[in-house]
Amino acid sequence: MALIAMTVSDTVEYVSDLDPAKGQKSVPLDPKDPSKGEIIKDVVNEGATVFMLRPLDVFLMGHIYDNASMLSGKQGDDTVGIHTRVNQTNIDAVRHGLAGFKNFAAKNGNQLRFKTQKAVVNGRQYDVVHDDIMNSFGVKLIAELADKIKEISEVSPDEEKNSAGASPQSG
Repeated sequence: MALIAMTVSDTVEYVSDLDPAKGQKSVPLDPKDPSKGEIIKDVVNEGATVFMLRPLDVFLMGHIYDNASMLSGKQGDDTVGIHTRVNQTNIDAVRHGLAGFKNFAAKNGNQLRFKTQKAVVNGRQYDVVHDDIMNSFGVKLIAELADKIKEISEVSPDEEKNSAGASPQSG
């Protein structure tokens, strides 16, 4: 089996681990044979906020990762610093990878409407999450959503494993 091409127009529904409507429950491995033991599964109850996430294309991933670190220092100086911009990297991933949400309310209880704005990255135009919406997320939620977006933007371990046994094509 070969690698499976990533489609950046596909979205994945995701409920945050921070959502009070998400919990865990112990369920039997085999409902017909409880002696086989149990596993813990995520359970999403009614009222959860559902985020629609999409993978980032290679141009965005390159831009985000290239801007993740900065070097400082002067030539001939023994002091060189590497500064990692983790929070900015996460913000950029969410700004580009969040495609929408359901059941996301402001503190006053009113449902927020998903909005986008235009952004140009390396000469390519993108619809990105509007600043007003980005300001409604906390740093922990942004970090969690960014991790999921980055995960779906890469080849999965199953796909890597499936392609590992494939022999290279000779031409």
